[in-house]
Amino acid sequence: MQIIHRLTVVSNPTRVFEVGTEIEGREVIEIKQVGAEYEDHVHSEFHVMDGDGQLITSVENAPVILDWKTIAEDGPVPSNEK
Repeated sequence: MQIIHRLTVVSNPTRVFEVGTEIEGREVIEIKQVGAEYEDHVHSEFHVMDGDGQLITSVENAPVILDWKTIAEDGPVPSNEK
């Protein structure tokens, strides 16, 4: 399974959200892609969540760079990750 590990918002200044880091005393536990694709446009949105499942921040319709990480749930590690 692949998860978003780091979200970099390409802006001035650049903002980086990474799983395991702390923002204003809250640890980033998950970055979720929650946007939607419509017939005539795409709504890009990402939620940065803390350990209590609460929203730390939302990034909407901004240019971003995503870094993905492969994790094993309940089984062997894929052969390309050994």
